[in-house]
Amino acid sequence: MEFASLILASLSPSPAVACVKRGALLGMTAALLTLSATTQAADAVAPLKSVTEPATELTARYPLESLTTVETANKAVADVADAKAEVEARDLEQRRACYQKFFMNYCLDQAKEQRRLAMKTIRPVDITANAFLRRDRADERDRALEIHDAGLPAEAAQKAQDQKEKELSNADKVKQSAAKEKEVQANTAKHAGEADKRVADHNARVKKAQQDEAAKAQQRADNVAAFERKAKESAARQREVAANKAEKAKDLAAKKAAAAASATSTPASAAPAASAPPAATP
Repeated sequence: MEFASLILASLSPSPAVACVKRGALLGMTAALLTLSATTQAADAVAPLKSVTEPATELTARYPLESLTTVETANKAVADVADAKAEVEARDLEQRRACYQKFFMNYCLDQAKEQRRLAMKTIRPVDITANAFLRRDRADERDRALEIHDAGLPAEAAQKAQDQKEKELSNADKVKQSAAKEKEVQANTAKHAGEADKRVADHNARVKKAQQDEAAKAQQRADNVAAFERKAKESAARQREVAANKAEKAKDLAAKKAAAAASATSTPASAAPAASAPPAATP
């Protein structure tokens, strides 16, 4: 309505000018009135939640003097996170609504200021609760250190006892290890002697086998030489027999030839003797 009044008041009192501009100005005024009425209706239909309300409720729930226990401080820290999230959500709704208003920038500035005030209201609770928790943790560390320091003499005595037992255990282990090493060396020497005996027996068997093989080889060589000698003697006897046979055959042939020649010459000499006259008897 204020904009419409200002626009109407700016009209010139001259009738000529009024006749020219009246139509356009009246149309603009109607549009502005419609927009203003629409915005006011939207605001009336959907009222927005207060941005500072979560902060106010938080400070009412947790007065600073009440943050004196770990349980309360931890719960306050959790509620601070929830309150900040709620403030951010409501601030987002406020800023969205500002984009529907004619005075958008003014509305956004107001929303920003409300968010700042809400966060400022929340901050003391957040700082006080976290400070108490830090002090409690520091006190807890101090108590733990005191307990630790108080137990140092007993702990030192226990450590000394443990060290002594450890040294005795190590000495016993060294003794056992030496005995075991000695036993191992004895077994090694025994096994080494047995191994040497096995090696010597093996070498003796190998040497005897080599000697036996050499003797057998010599016997085989002697047998071959004897066989060859006998073969030569047999061949010589066969040649001698063959020569004797040939000689006998030659003699027999010569005798037969002589006999045949003798038989042929005997009848020729006998015939003249038969034809001669008998000699006179005196």
